Parts: sequence; structure tokens; C-alpha cells
Amino acid sequence: MAAEQRVARLLDTFAAVCYRVRRSALARWVFILLAVFSLGTTLFARPSQIENQTVRDATVNSISASYRDTYVRVTGRLDTLGIYRTSYDLGDLSQYGKQYVPLVEPGSAGAVLVADEGLPTHDPMAQVTLVALVVQGSGSNQPPLFLQVGYPPNVVIANALAHIGTTLLLVVLVLMLVAWAVERLDYAIPLPWPVNVIGQPSPAMLWFGELGRQYNDAMLRSQPAEFNATPHEARIDSRDPRGLWSVSIRRLKSAQLFEVATPYGSLPAARLRFEDERGLLRKGVIAMQSLEAREAVLRVMSLIR
Repeated sequence: MAAEQRVARLLDTFAAVCYRVRRSALARWVFILLAVFSLGTTLFARPSQIENQTVRDATVNSISASYRDTYVRVTGRLDTLGIYRTSYDLGDLSQYGKQYVPLVEPGSAGAVLVADEGLPTHDPMAQVTLVALVVQGSGSNQPPLFLQVGYPPNVVIANALAHIGTTLLLVVLVLMLVAWAVERLDYAIPLPWPVNVIGQPSPAMLWFGELGRQYNDAMLRSQPAEFNATPHEARIDSRDPRGLWSVSIRRLKSAQLFEVATPYGSLPAARLRFEDERGLLRKGVIAMQSLEAREAVLRVMSLIR
């Protein structure tokens, strides 16, 4: 039985954490930032580019449209005197676009244009080796085929980040779903076993649930309370002098019996649906010190008219 009481206290601690997190503005912002971060990392996934990770050795003369969207390693000399610059007309004005540097192969008349972006520092007369993506130009402001200097993206790392982001997003969603479910239970987590031995001395009654509009719908959990009744109303009143509150029960609609996890171990409890003093339908959970006390309180509530 001691092990069951330890489990009950562990579940109560979990419910208490959910309760505090739900009411923490900082926790809400952390959840939002984690969700945004995880969504952002999923954008790193690049499954369609796995085949483009191989850098193929090529010569200037061999590069053609068949190399489109392929990374190549090519050696040649950059002809800075033969720079090609695209242009397009805007009415009576001509607007210059990007410029491209021919990469020529010594001893050959062949050449391929290289976008003048990210080019390494080089001696104009020396040969350079470039790693670049073969790009097929589009429109009149790009050449038909050119090289865009740059190494292929690290798909392994990108997809690892995307996997981490997806996993983190699932974890955040599961945590949010669990927190929502615990809140729906009024932070009173049911236990699957009956109460035979009370873990340690506890207050006569504990209250879990909202306090109503007169208390700005404040939510309490595991708060010591006392039970008072008249022929027309039952009241669950605070026993904590630091925070006075009261819950009125004018008509008990239903009571679901179960055992609840509390700081004192497992206690007999009842999930109540009732009408308050304004005729509004409310719900909440009471936990009692014993089965007999729970039965006595519910019997009194059922007699109220």
C-alpha cells in the first residue's frame, strides 16, 4: 500500500505542476516559443535534394543542360576582361542586372558563365577550382546556363534538425493535450485502486475546482475546506484564513465516486455537478478523509431542495 501512496503523491505533484504552468504567463510564452521553434526547424527538411549532394568532377567543355541542378567541381581561369552583364529595358532606360564571369579552360575555346557572387579571391592569370551548382537561366535577364558558386547544403544536418523539430512539436502538443486533460479533471487525477488505508493525516475535506464569478472564476486545487449545510443550501467554505472563499450548492445534479491523488496520498473523492446560488451549472471535486465522511456529505447534499 505504501507504493500506491507514493504513486498517488507523484500524480498529485504532476497535477500541481500542470496547475502552476497553466497559470504562468512565462510558461505560456515558453510553450509558444517552443512551438514556433519546432515548426521552424521542420522547414529545414530537404528530402528532394538528397540526390544533389554529390559533387561531380567536370570540365568546362563538358558542362551542358544535362548537368542542370547538379553540383560540379570544375577548374579553369576566370576571364575578368570578358564579364557579361545582363540588362533589361524600362521604357527609355536600360537597367543592368547581375554580372557573370566567363570560366575558360586553358587551351580550349569553351567557356561557362559564373555568377559574380561568392567568387574566391584569385590571381587573374591563375587557375581556380570552383564548386558550384549548374543553374538553367530563366527569362531575358539570365544567361541560358550558368554556375552559382557554393557547396551543397548539408542535408543530413538539415534533416536531423527537421526531425528534432518534429519530435519537439509532438512533445509540445502532447504536453498541451495532457495539461488540457488534467485541467478538465479540475486537477484531481483519478486513481485506479480503491482506498483502504489513508497515507497520512489529511484535512476533513479538500476542494478542487472553480469558485464562481464572484471570485473571478478562480481555480483552486487541493484546498482545505469545511462542509456546512442548511435545508436549502450546502456550502463548502475555506479553512485557510489567508484566502476566504465559499462555494454554494443549491441542487446536486450528479456525483461520480472515485479515488483521487492528493498530497496526503489517495483519498475517497466525488466529482460533483451542481447548481450554485445563481442557478448556474457548476462542477468541482471534493476529497474526504474517509469513505464514511464522503457518504455522509453526499447524503446531506442529496436532501437539499
